[in-house]
Amino acid sequence: MDLMWFYDEVPEEYRDFRQQALALEKEHLETRMALKETQAAQKADPDNPSLKARVTELEAKLADLDKRAPWISQGLPLEMLLWGSPH
Repeated sequence: MDLMWFYDEVPEEYRDFRQQALALEKEHLETRMALKETQAAQKADPDNPSLKARVTELEAKLADLDKRAPWISQGLPLEMLLWGSPH
């Protein structure tokens, strides 16, 4: 009798969660990368008002994403808490 069979199957709830979370994770990553690039450009030209506005806009967008999906910025992925091994 093999009691480990359930580790081979991906639960439907997990697949649904990953499908919904993938778009948010992609948007969060792209926003963080754009913010990093914009901040680097702002260091080179600190008086540029358009760069300051872009940094503010990207920081607000990241804050909104963190509000909608706070698990994105945490060190431990939420799926580990929900579907990780109990050991």
